[in-house]
Amino acid sequence: MNRRSFLKTIGSAGAFLLAGDSAPARSLFVLGVEDSSRISDIEWVLYETGRQQPDSQPERRCAVRVTGASGVQGWADFTGSTMPDRAGIELIRSIVLGRSTAEHNAIWRQLYEQSVPLGVLAAVDVALWDLRGRLEGKPTHALLGTRRQDVPVYASTGFNLGDPEAYAAYAVTCKEKGVPACKVQPYVGSPDRDIAVYKAVRDAVGPDYPCMAGGSRTYTFDEALRVGRLLDDLAYRWYESPMPEDDGWRDRYASLAAQVRTPICTPAANPDSYPARVLWIAAKACDIACMDALHGGLTACIELASACEAAGIPLELPNIGLDSYPHLQLIAATAPSLIEYFEFPSSSREPYVLPGRTTPEPTCDEHGRVTIPQTPGMGIELDWRYIFTHRVA
Repeated sequence: MNRRSFLKTIGSAGAFLLAGDSAPARSLFVLGVEDSSRISDIEWVLYETGRQQPDSQPERRCAVRVTGASGVQGWADFTGSTMPDRAGIELIRSIVLGRSTAEHNAIWRQLYEQSVPLGVLAAVDVALWDLRGRLEGKPTHALLGTRRQDVPVYASTGFNLGDPEAYAAYAVTCKEKGVPACKVQPYVGSPDRDIAVYKAVRDAVGPDYPCMAGGSRTYTFDEALRVGRLLDDLAYRWYESPMPEDDGWRDRYASLAAQVRTPICTPAANPDSYPARVLWIAAKACDIACMDALHGGLTACIELASACEAAGIPLELPNIGLDSYPHLQLIAATAPSLIEYFEFPSSSREPYVLPGRTTPEPTCDEHGRVTIPQTPGMGIELDWRYIFTHRVA
């Protein structure tokens, strides 16, 4: 099934969530933008940051720059995998150039239906949102309707951190530093060891400190159920992605959600964008929906947030490291009851500026909260001299 027919299919499968052309609840899409600016150019720059990836290969980033007819520019900076090939560049330019920025939602939908890879679509979408904010002289969240100025964070342990005592020590450090919550990401494929970790963490931080159970998506249903019932007893806040997340597992997730009290947070890694997750919500396969901005950009996250709001369930935006500014923009336009936390990559408060940027990465204050950017657009400024100097031919 292609994406165009998939979008039509969800119209009946998730009718109680989707209303109208694209958004189920317009509270997150009330754009008072009367902009007639035409998009005159879009360009991509693949560059090296000078850092190394975990596999020792050079880290590459992809900067996207969209120019309006007035000369105002918007941009995005994502992982190097979002760099389109030549055919993709030609397709995107044929759809985007000459269009009004006021057609943003229709542009997203057309790119999605043309099967543009979701990461590539995400970078283009974020650059368009950045352009719209800069044209209006407002942060992107103000275009959606700002509802809050900061958000509490939680830190994540990372997978395979060590023995249960190492996990417990990490969680205790988070608590002592004032980090409001901790997500425990377990071993990969070892439910018995995970059980020992979850118990050790709860014993170490006490009954009231919020803990979440991350997931490696490797359990069988019986393993997931056994661990889930333990998490019920340990009062974890949610249970994330314990089993594989392709659509063939959706019914098993619905069964798991019906049998454990701990809210099931999924599907983080389903390869499609928000339409697939609407079907999971309709099937009651998740108590908390989950998706990051790399699955289609800010527009996709807005659509899913609206679906969650209509269904009365929360949304989790998992950490995507250096690409998380769109998450902060959406969080600012939502209530804490919809998106409670911002996932922070570590418990450190040291500011850091990534090569290729002039804006530091988000940091949390002594109360464990991140302040939402208030500058026009996405809140991130790029060092274009560095980017072009380190461009990959």
